[in-house]
Amino acid sequence: MRLIRYIGFFSIFLALFVFSIFFINLFEKTEVNFSEKNLPPGEIKTFEGNLLDIDLLRNNNFSLLNVWATWCINCKLEHGFLMSKKTEGWKIIGLNYKDDLEKAFKWLDQYGNPYSMNLYDQDGSYGFTLGVSGAPETYLLREDKILQKHIGIMSEKVWKDKFYPLIKK
Repeated sequence: MRLIRYIGFFSIFLALFVFSIFFINLFEKTEVNFSEKNLPPGEIKTFEGNLLDIDLLRNNNFSLLNVWATWCINCKLEHGFLMSKKTEGWKIIGLNYKDDLEKAFKWLDQYGNPYSMNLYDQDGSYGFTLGVSGAPETYLLREDKILQKHIGIMSEKVWKDKFYPLIKK
């Protein structure tokens, strides 16, 4: 009986400890230095099945490259933010990553399409070259340069902290 009581106390203590670590990390402000790099060259399919040379993504204006997938829960959570950026006039290129194309079409039909262009990386090969570790990820592009990378859900806070300072330079 005593052993069960100790296991119960230990379980509660362990759960509180894990929760406190997650809670502290929620509010911890971390500075992530990202070294500007070139957008990797290559070819990739569009949603229409055409091959696109990545060099055609070069643009003198800022644009966003957003890595997403229908299997990604966090992609749905950031979708509203991306739709608002589209409304503001941002050019957002979608990189559908390791996904089913039919499901991707249905997903965009159901939730809206924030992307001016949709690229399809079925096997993740271009994502590997780009340095994608999963979805969602968002890259700030200008010309053929990646100026910033964010792993995780894009939000107004991330925008203000990581992307906006580079845009206003």
